[in-house]
Amino acid sequence: MLKTLELPEVEYITSSEGKPKSVIVSIEDWKRITETLKIMSSKELMQSIRRAKRQS
Repeated sequence: MLKTLELPEVEYITSSEGKPKSVIVSIEDWKRITETLKIMSSKELMQSIRRAKRQS
């Protein structure tokens, strides 16, 4: 299982009694996810991204 996680965008979902409980992702995917969340939670960065999109 851990060897497979080295592939991009591979995830494992653990469950208990048929309900999802956790997700296992590679460290690289985790870094991408947390970086995206940081950017999306910053009003200033999101405004900058929107301005750049409008100008392109």
